[in-house]
Amino acid sequence: MKVIFQEFLGLDYTVLFEERREFEITIEGNNDSKLIVADVFLQTEERLWLQQASLPHSPLEVWEHESFGTLPIIFGQRYRNGSYFEKHPQTIHCGLDIFGSAFFMLTRYEEYVITERDQRDRFSARSSLAFREKFLHRPIINEYLEILWACMRDLWPHMQRLPRKQRFIVSHDVDWPFYVGGKTNPRMMKEVMSDALKRRDLQSAYAKAKAIWSTRNGDLTKDPFNTFRWIMDQSEKAGIRSAFYFITQETARDLDGNYSMYDREIQQLLCEIHARGHEIGLHPSYHTYSNPQRIKQQFDILLDVIQANGIYQKEWGGRQHYLRWSAPETWQHWEDAGLSYDSTLSYADYPGFRCGVCYEYSVFNVVTRKPLKLKERPLIVMEQTVLHKQYMGVQGQEALEVIRNFHSQCKKFNGDFTLLWHNSQLVKPKELSLYEACMGLLKTI
Repeated sequence: MKVIFQEFLGLDYTVLFEERREFEITIEGNNDSKLIVADVFLQTEERLWLQQASLPHSPLEVWEHESFGTLPIIFGQRYRNGSYFEKHPQTIHCGLDIFGSAFFMLTRYEEYVITERDQRDRFSARSSLAFREKFLHRPIINEYLEILWACMRDLWPHMQRLPRKQRFIVSHDVDWPFYVGGKTNPRMMKEVMSDALKRRDLQSAYAKAKAIWSTRNGDLTKDPFNTFRWIMDQSEKAGIRSAFYFITQETARDLDGNYSMYDREIQQLLCEIHARGHEIGLHPSYHTYSNPQRIKQQFDILLDVIQANGIYQKEWGGRQHYLRWSAPETWQHWEDAGLSYDSTLSYADYPGFRCGVCYEYSVFNVVTRKPLKLKERPLIVMEQTVLHKQYMGVQGQEALEVIRNFHSQCKKFNGDFTLLWHNSQLVKPKELSLYEACMGLLKTI
């Protein structure tokens, strides 16, 4: 209720508990008009809570809605007229279980119940209801929210909601800040040869060979992965801030980057990011998502280094490395560590609306049944998901169209379009061009 009414709509509300099987919404001073909303999911028997039997039944029923077309019904009840909507002179009945469906999607309830995981122990898009029912590309809870608001405005025309402005939020996971970091010349030459002969990627081979020569004296300004100034230039031209999330401790060799927060070059980079008005955040390493001690320790390292360099920020957020995340324990670990927001929740294998929404929101622990202060800032698109052959594997104009379509979905609801682009994926001219084209989407806001 708090997320829907206060955070999304900006409305004050009071909850009165009664023995009934639907939600009744009225406004103070006008009890004659009522909005009756179905309550299905939250009526689940206690013995079935967090069990397979409590999940939505597939295939989902659909509602042919005048504004949203074929609308999947996560939870709801159809009326005798065959629809999910009935209107009477002073009462509207909505058979769509808006609150239960929102709870299901926003808490990532299904990810606790379904135990299937990919090779990196991640809940994959293919395991999700949204993928199976073909609505991962839609912010379904935003659509449900608009239906709720339309019903409320119909009954109470003078009601006003919280005005929203679309945000374009771009962040960068700093896995490999410098290509040459921690590598010997023979190892780098082997990579050059592999790029040239095995992968037939002459651009990458040339860039790496050039890096070996240009950084031989310890000058990393021409390192191909050192794209930070260029990234900040692009963001500043667009009038936005970039967020850079750093790994502060290694837990998996060859997976957790090639740097230390105590490296002189890294601390210089932190100071430059801060001086230019951009954001610094945490990127907890590979073996942390289920380890509260490691997350807290890695956040403390970040704060120690930041403080030593005279850097101050009001809030701290970030993203789990490799998008390794577990519901709801990782949220709880972030809360306990003292972080402000998380932006992990997208799938590695498909872009889209893992949480069903393009708004930032306060999270809830479905195991302890307690709300948390931590905010989730859902990630909509990661460039690797679109570009990498292991996943979608599309390039150029086709990749831009994929990203543009998700941006357009967020724009419909004045939502947050969150884009992740790694600094190490801005080496080739086509990568730079695609990134610049993505920044150009800001002109349409």
